Parts: sequence; structure tokens; C-alpha cells
Amino acid sequence: MTRSIAFASLKGGVGKTTVALNCAFAFARRGARTLLVDTDPQGAIGMSLDGVGDRAGLAANLARGGPPLEGLVKTRLPELCLLPMGVVDALDEDRFAVVARDANILGRILEHSQRDFDLVLFDTPAGLGGMSRLALEEVDSVIAVAQCEPLALRALPRLLELLAKLREIGSACALLGVVGTMSSFRDPVLLASLEELWSLYRDQVFDTAIPRDGTFLQASRAGVPLGLLSRRPPAVAAVFDKLVAEIEERLGPAEGGGDNDGPIRLVD
Repeated sequence: MTRSIAFASLKGGVGKTTVALNCAFAFARRGARTLLVDTDPQGAIGMSLDGVGDRAGLAANLARGGPPLEGLVKTRLPELCLLPMGVVDALDEDRFAVVARDANILGRILEHSQRDFDLVLFDTPAGLGGMSRLALEEVDSVIAVAQCEPLALRALPRLLELLAKLREIGSACALLGVVGTMSSFRDPVLLASLEELWSLYRDQVFDTAIPRDGTFLQASRAGVPLGLLSRRPPAVAAVFDKLVAEIEERLGPAEGGGDNDGPIRLVD
């Protein structure tokens, strides 16, 4: 049975796309056949990866009414595929989720993923409506991404409240865990926020927090996951291996089945 996870946050700019992308890469490196789907009309995954931003994807599939996985992008890792958003006209963003709901595009993506993928990850836009709401309704599990700063932590209860209400009306979505991002043990404010996150949500918070590190900017500039920034991945890339190991433990067993030091493109 294919597992499905949405990465969600009420607040923007918390590193949600970075977490989704690098977790997808880490899952694939561990052997899971992984599909990363961009549900953000602004195309966050496409903007994050070199060679992906100009590809047709979910938006084009929706416009043509074609197969939901048409335009799937294969990567250098055989276990990892991407379904980018593609181009959405700025004037159409407000009604995009309405059209997507009518076409049941996310449900059809999951249905058509059952044979070829073990795991489908959805990177969602900030907020709890629109495409984020559609993804939360369809997935089995949700990972809440919370920046280690006071405002982001105050927004977290609204996401948890929405998940509870969706379950009441029949959705399968369950909180898999909360991951803190942009943490620092050297900054007293960020450290206090991380400690507050652990204190308030206890077992729901992953032990692994994503640090504030300049290497993320280097990977963003190069348009690659951290693991492909160089032939010898930076030390911070190991954080996502640890986080994915925690995620796998919470998911439980599934049913069924060179010397160049420059960036290595994920997509040819």
C-alpha cells in the first residue's frame, strides 16, 4: 500500500519545501520508491530545483484533463520522481484549487501511484485552504513544519485543529509529527522556541530539528537537494537521514511491498 504524507504549515517561509525536498531525496536514498508532488500554484519545487521550473506538470495535466501523472520527471535517483506544478497564470491562482477539487486531481494521483511508488509526498502551499486543504483531505499522514520562532509556534494549533475536524468528517489524515526548522542552540530566542515546541507538543515533535545553516542557501542557489551539493555531501545533509529514520519508525511497516566537488543536478 502506498503511503502518503503532506508537509504543511499555516505560515509561509518556514522551510517547508526544503524539508519536503530533502526528505524525498533521503527516502529515495534509503530505497523507497518516492514521488514528490508540488501542490503549490507558485511552483515551489520547480523554483527549488535546477531544470524543473520550466517543465509541464500538475497544472498542465489539470488543464488538459489528461492522465494525472503525465509529465512525471525522473531524476538521477531511480527511486525518486517528481511531479512539478508547472506554470499557473497569476490570475488563475485563486480558482486553481476549485478546478483541482472538481477534477479530484490529488486523489487520482494517489490512485495512479499505487503500482509504482511506495511513498507519495505532497509539498503544500502555506495556509490551510486551497491546495493545502485538498492535500490534507487526501493523505494518510501530515508532517507539520514549524519554524523555531514565536509567531510560527502560535500558528501551529490552527493546523492541528483543522486536522481534528477533517478526521471528524471522514478524512484519514493523522498528524505524524511536528518538525522544528531554522533552530539554533546558539541563539537564545531560537533555542527557547525549540524548547517551547518540545514542551507543548512533547511526543508529537520529532527529536530531529532542522538547523539554521548557510549550506541551505548554497543548495538553493545551485538548485539541488543538500545531498547533491557536492560529491561529499555537507554534514547538515545527515539531518534529513535522521529525520527520515524517525518518520519511518512512526509510519511502521508498510503493507506489500566521483571527485567533482560541484553541484550535481538532480534532473538531467
